[in-house]
Amino acid sequence: MSGNIFFAVDLVDETRHALAASLSDSGAAARIPGRRTRPSNWHITLRFIGEADEVQIDRLAERVERLLRLSAPGRGTATVENLGAFPRQAKATVLYASITDRSGLLSTLAGICDEAATDVGFEPEGRPFVPHLTLARIRPPRDVRSIIDAIEFVPIRIEIGAVTLFRTKSTAKGPIYVPLYSCEL
Repeated sequence: MSGNIFFAVDLVDETRHALAASLSDSGAAARIPGRRTRPSNWHITLRFIGEADEVQIDRLAERVERLLRLSAPGRGTATVENLGAFPRQAKATVLYASITDRSGLLSTLAGICDEAATDVGFEPEGRPFVPHLTLARIRPPRDVRSIIDAIEFVPIRIEIGAVTLFRTKSTAKGPIYVPLYSCEL
């Protein structure tokens, strides 16, 4: 089975429903440009890996589990608070819900996942970690400042309880993310 793999924090259905309702109630849902991410695919990417064979996947799962046991970060929470864009609002290719993580747990988990990936032989992550939920991919790039400025976002709490390794599976209706392995915190 092929497809890119990545480590992420998955969302519980209650959080997905609350975020979808908040986007709808604020008027953001109707204004989101581009190819939208289905709520069932919403997650917080901790480390993108790319293509990997089954041996590498097993080694990644074993390594991240060991590193999590050693550091024992524990469960936590973060908050979805507003919208943002990559690479910048004036020329966005990604519109996202930004996440505030006052405890730093998500950054710690991203660091652990990056360490596991480099230990297994993948290149270190070159970009800084920015916790977010991708809402849409925009092609060609577009100025989304007016959309972001117009949205009154109701903060939504996210429970952080596990690190999951996912594989992207392409379908006629768009990608779906298949969990391969999950390690509880």
